[in-house]
Amino acid sequence: MNQILANKILKEINKLSSYKVAIIDSYGKVISSTDNFNIKHDLLPTKSPKAIELRVKKRLYGYLFFDEKIDSLGENKKIIKSIAELIIEQNKNTKILTSDERRIDQISYDFFNTGSIKESDLIKVLKSFNINIKKNRVAILLEIHDGNYLKLYDFESIEGEREEIIARTKRSIETVLSTFYTQHAENQVFYMGSNNFLILKDMGESPKEYQVEFKKTASTLHYDLKTELGTDLTIGIGNYWPGVKGLKESFQESKTALKFGEHIWGENKVYHYDSFGVIAPLFSGANKENINFSREVISKIISKKILIKTLKKYFENDMSLTVTAKDSKIHRNTLIYRLERIESLTGLNPRIFDDAFRLYMALILNGYYG
Repeated sequence: MNQILANKILKEINKLSSYKVAIIDSYGKVISSTDNFNIKHDLLPTKSPKAIELRVKKRLYGYLFFDEKIDSLGENKKIIKSIAELIIEQNKNTKILTSDERRIDQISYDFFNTGSIKESDLIKVLKSFNINIKKNRVAILLEIHDGNYLKLYDFESIEGEREEIIARTKRSIETVLSTFYTQHAENQVFYMGSNNFLILKDMGESPKEYQVEFKKTASTLHYDLKTELGTDLTIGIGNYWPGVKGLKESFQESKTALKFGEHIWGENKVYHYDSFGVIAPLFSGANKENINFSREVISKIISKKILIKTLKKYFENDMSLTVTAKDSKIHRNTLIYRLERIESLTGLNPRIFDDAFRLYMALILNGYYG
């Protein structure tokens, strides 16, 4: 459950009476609370008699936690629970973006992409929707490849129809996140225009330590999102950097990882900025140091035309030894010998991802600037 949905539930509950209530996730973490809620703890006991489960079709979405005697609610307890669960179900099935969502998406797009929104303005606007953008997060950028999926190129479709698809896609992404990441669940999803969606992933209180574990989940997250959405997509993931300024840096890294990964290795995969090592910044703009690096690497094998040809063929065939050997009409052992020769000359092993990436980028940059 996200903060916007939690706020909506609390707003409806307060129409009945000024109850002191918070909405907590399945671990007891407070998502949102009324102004008169006096318990100043981030974690609340889910087994407390003051906690009321919120379930839709047997799935647990969180709890209502009351800062008062539960018996005092009387018959309103069932009514409040029903209202909250109805709102959750309606949100899950909603076919439109709310005006609040559109505003949040727009200001987020302007901040991350155009720089036309100041950091202070972003913080202020999102805070009004009870979204703490200062929370430790990393950026995950999704790109859906099928333009027809969002009806981007269907000029006969009405705007409302496209908006329904965008809303449904956001709900599906939120569903995957809430199911997959139950521990750090304050994740935000934004539509960033065209075929892109941005996830700001909650990294908890120890983001640098959690980042190690988070990286291990990336491939499974990619698979679950593809399955839920029913379409191919590429994911780019940035690193954790502190503060809102750091979050913007993480977004740029996610964008670089996605575009760079697609350019080199193809679509429908997940790419983490860290996977590209020192070569990642090259895609954002080659500088003198980067260019000199590529020249130094290639100079060690440039006279060995057969090695250059073999290396290019190896990359063209997705680093497959079997396919490359067959395509080059050479024995597999001959191919291995040539790759080992490249390693001995450059110090980079083409069969190791990071080293292969450095070699590939050295070939590209040398072609552009050599």
